Amino acid sequence: MGRLRSDFDAILLAMNAADTHIHSFTDQLLPLAVEKQMGIIGMKIPARGRLLSTWTPPPIEQQRHSWEGSAIAKRPGVLKMREAMYFTLSHPVSTVIVGCDNIAQLEENVQIAREFTPLSHTQMAEMNKLAAPVAEQSLFFRFTNRG
Repeated sequence: MGRLRSDFDAILLAMNAADTHIHSFTDQLLPLAVEKQMGIIGMKIPARGRLLSTWTPPPIEQQRHSWEGSAIAKRPGVLKMREAMYFTLSHPVSTVIVGCDNIAQLEENVQIAREFTPLSHTQMAEMNKLAAPVAEQSLFFRFTNRG
């Protein structure tokens, strides 16, 4: 396991159901943050919507010209927002941050958080497996090359 060069109180950590499929922060960095008793702030939960079954990918040409274009999305995601949020909240996080496009999404996310109950390891593994086909598009922020 790696070492941090400085002491930090908290870490902002991208965590979603697709994470373990490509350069996993959850597998590699989360245990170190827990060991150091850091505050852990989960982010990128729905991956700008790309992990959600309700998301429709923009036209490919439009994606190529956006900052997310390093991972072209060709299909909707696979999870509901409740599943995506519960997946991340079931990890040892202090809190999560979720971008919202409107008040309705904010209210939905607050309700999801209020009703949260942790998922079992089996449920989390099922969501992780379900996310495999959309892992690259859901982890677009990890890719810097555009092809």
